Amino acid sequence: MITARRSETYQWQQIDQDVRVHARGSGKSAHNFSIVWLSTRRGTSVARLTSSVTPAARPEFGPPRLVALQGGALSIQNGAARRHAAVLRLGDLLVSEGLATHAQIQKALRLQSQSKTYMLLGHILVAQKVMTRSQLLSVLDRHRRRSKLGELLVKSQAITSSQLEMALTEQRRLKQTLGEVVVRLKFVTEEQMRRALCQQLHINFFDLDSIVLDQALRGLINPRFARKRLVVPIARVAQTLVVALDDPTRTAVIDDLKASTGLDIEVITSTTASIRRALEQMYPTPAAPGAAEPALAAVGHQAPTIVGEPNILSFEEIDRLTEEKLTYVDVHHAAEGTASMVRRLLRLAIEWGASDIHLEAVEHGLQTRFRIDGVLQELELDDLDETLNVNRGKLLSRLKILSKLDIAERRRPQDGSFRARLARDGQTATVDFRVSIIPGYYGESAVIRILDPRGLPQSVEGLGLRAPVALRLRQLLRSSTGIVLVTGPTGSGKSTSLFGALKSVYQPGIKILTAENPIEYVCDAFRQHEVDERLGNTFAKFLRSFLRHDPDVIMIGEIRDGETANLAFRAAQTGHLVLSTLHTNDAISALPRLLDLGVDANLIASSLLGVLSQRLAREVCAECRERYAPPRELLEETFGKPPLDFGWFRGVGCAACNYTGYRGRMMLSELWTPNDADIVLINKGAPFEEVRESARKTTLSMADDVAEKLALGRTNLEELIRALPHSALRQLQLRT
Repeated sequence: MITARRSETYQWQQIDQDVRVHARGSGKSAHNFSIVWLSTRRGTSVARLTSSVTPAARPEFGPPRLVALQGGALSIQNGAARRHAAVLRLGDLLVSEGLATHAQIQKALRLQSQSKTYMLLGHILVAQKVMTRSQLLSVLDRHRRRSKLGELLVKSQAITSSQLEMALTEQRRLKQTLGEVVVRLKFVTEEQMRRALCQQLHINFFDLDSIVLDQALRGLINPRFARKRLVVPIARVAQTLVVALDDPTRTAVIDDLKASTGLDIEVITSTTASIRRALEQMYPTPAAPGAAEPALAAVGHQAPTIVGEPNILSFEEIDRLTEEKLTYVDVHHAAEGTASMVRRLLRLAIEWGASDIHLEAVEHGLQTRFRIDGVLQELELDDLDETLNVNRGKLLSRLKILSKLDIAERRRPQDGSFRARLARDGQTATVDFRVSIIPGYYGESAVIRILDPRGLPQSVEGLGLRAPVALRLRQLLRSSTGIVLVTGPTGSGKSTSLFGALKSVYQPGIKILTAENPIEYVCDAFRQHEVDERLGNTFAKFLRSFLRHDPDVIMIGEIRDGETANLAFRAAQTGHLVLSTLHTNDAISALPRLLDLGVDANLIASSLLGVLSQRLAREVCAECRERYAPPRELLEETFGKPPLDFGWFRGVGCAACNYTGYRGRMMLSELWTPNDADIVLINKGAPFEEVRESARKTTLSMADDVAEKLALGRTNLEELIRALPHSALRQLQLRT
């Protein structure tokens, strides 16, 4: 008996064994046979139904028992029964969709009956090249005809029905996959389970120990990714990459491989031990004592030590910590369990210069990723990864305690923060950690934002701007009145640029007031204020109050509404230097954005000193940089006529860059400073395209900055396409 939806059970009955045997032997037409179908719903009624069917109609989950009927077809009065029967007939479905003929189905059924081991009908048809695997899977998915792993194990006589029931009970208790459970109970070997899984997924099983691996394929998959996901490249045929995957049900891994390689992915599998041996052969681990250093040792970084380990806090300590707005958590003395887990996680993130740690709840544990150079990456966590998966709940509770959050609340999002002192190179620095926790389908996920002040620029020159832009921006900041705007998308470094500008402006004789949301970096030279809309402390409210506090310089974290925009420009007109940010694609686009916010054109023309637009692009890793030629279609798409003899560089991937080919980021910028002609056009309300054309003469363009960085080999075309606006790419002209 096989259980179906709505507690219905279906049973196929043998009416005439002799007829069925005769049918197999003679290969008679499909019209001579029918299936007898019994339907039982919750044990209340039984109906005997028959319908004409071909040998192709034999269900994949079990051999049908056929009965010869004179004339072939019998009618089914019940429409629902007819629909159920149709679902069960894979052969009819394939014939009706034109994927196979009756003769091909009958031939496959004969092979199925003659096979000593249980074989699925669809598997036979794919092996005979009657159809492709993708065509078969499309039919199975649309008609919900995929076989279950437990049923396949029973059909192949690997386990009994009672063993399956026992395994399902154990599966519900252990929250593991059925395959793991039957192997753990020693009902089957791992290879038997894998072969059944391959039948279910219609993929192939190979003994990898008997395959010679192509070492030329190792560059297609990041070694860390390969070890983390237990995936090995086996062969490449044209645009298809064949990989051995330990868990072939993980479609997310297959999607990641498609995206990273640009190839179609065909999956095979083998035993875990065999895959691990193949991994060691493809990506050997250094065995020499001097070569077995951590990845960071190759970069030349000294691993920072976190001073004071986050110990488990008593209730009295929690009460004391919540009384202080900024708590310096003691993170020095090593403790076991979750305290050690948090310390190692934070230390690893700081070693790699990560800006965020993403702890994402997934079905069987916790996925840990780090945002490095603006892109989420997975790092080699060794045994820490397994510890995080096993102790997911304890880890989240630990973070809540450190961040002064409610550890009992698991249904609502929560935000908090804590601080830690770090010692490195004989110096101690204070790092802020902002924690955000949200509930999800598989449990709570967390993001830890790391605000490390040691990399902050101390002047405009420290921003990494090219010399002409830095010089002109420094001139603008010498003004005592007016407004300077920094534009770009989220994550383009606008707050860092404002901080560097304020450090350049500061001198003991002036007063600087800031309104930020949130305060990212604390500086004793500024009076900083955090926006909290729940309390009514908005940018506009702070700005009104600032004007009564006699400031020389005002920094507004973001202009996001008309009231704040008008107040900022009026403050710039009344003897204050105002710095702020906008979300626009390029510098000149700040003009229509301000007009949309309701700022008067005359007010813009009289107060706007300049607009700095910026992007952050990843830098090619200096340790593994090499020359290469970008795809011709990419060059033609970007430049129209590809430049000749231009030197392109890329990183091939090494331990220093976590096998990404990039290490660090650089700023790409443009600066527009309106001249008299621009101001006249703005005052008279000229069309935007006319103002844009005039502004080209007074703009230090991002395209020139990009061309300079490309000529130096600091970045490449693929990264520029990812990071830059289309307007900058269109203006890009390369000189060979």
